[in-house]
Amino acid sequence: MILTIHRHVISRIPRYSITYDNSNTWMLHVNQAQQEDRGYYMCQVNTNPMISQVGYLQVVGEFFFHHRHAVAATEI
Repeated sequence: MILTIHRHVISRIPRYSITYDNSNTWMLHVNQAQQEDRGYYMCQVNTNPMISQVGYLQVVGEFFFHHRHAVAATEI
């Protein structure tokens, strides 16, 4: 599945975002990573020849968000 093209996130999963620091460094961010996010991710640069880098995301544990804290955070 393609997640981003250049600076545009095309995934329908809002937890994914991408940043670029103007020095040729792109970063994919997975907010509140879940077990289904586990797996291989590839960054591809469409040059001739194509350049790519593959990484594996291992999710350890589960995200826990206590509702009581969520209410307090929205009141601030």
